[in-house]
Amino acid sequence: MTWHLFAVFIIGLCLGGIAFFLRKVSRDRLPKWIIPISAGIGMFSYLAYYDYTWFEFKQSQLPPGSIVVERAHHSNFFKPWGYIVPSVTSFVVLDGQVRTTQINSETLVEYVRYEFINDYRERLETQPYVLNCSTAEQLPVLDKQQKQTIKVEQVSRDSLLFTQLCHTH
Repeated sequence: MTWHLFAVFIIGLCLGGIAFFLRKVSRDRLPKWIIPISAGIGMFSYLAYYDYTWFEFKQSQLPPGSIVVERAHHSNFFKPWGYIVPSVTSFVVLDGQVRTTQINSETLVEYVRYEFINDYRERLETQPYVLNCSTAEQLPVLDKQQKQTIKVEQVSRDSLLFTQLCHTH
């Protein structure tokens, strides 16, 4: 986040400097307002570029065998370009390292869900799950420090998550 703030500042400074140079070359025939407008357009352009390329960049950093099973697109007041074409703000990845167990003719798959989130700061949330392929139900595996009630979640049999975990094992 700090590097992107630094990049926004540098781009604004560079484009403002170019506009200032053009104003001086034209012997002040260009209006003064062109300097801050150029800097602002450059800053917003960089932010929009980063938002629209974040998903592809993060996806290129994933290890081989990783599968993106879910994407979320959200608009934000502070990113007005997202109202026209929303960018990917989060996505869920399976890394391919799953453990399959047969218990009483039911197939249980243990996996880790990695969720990459890009909102006001970038973060990665991980949560281990157990998926019952017979009933299409999953529940999170909580560690001793998490004081939550366990809630069983239904998984759609048509979802990419279910297809990847249950039909390949």
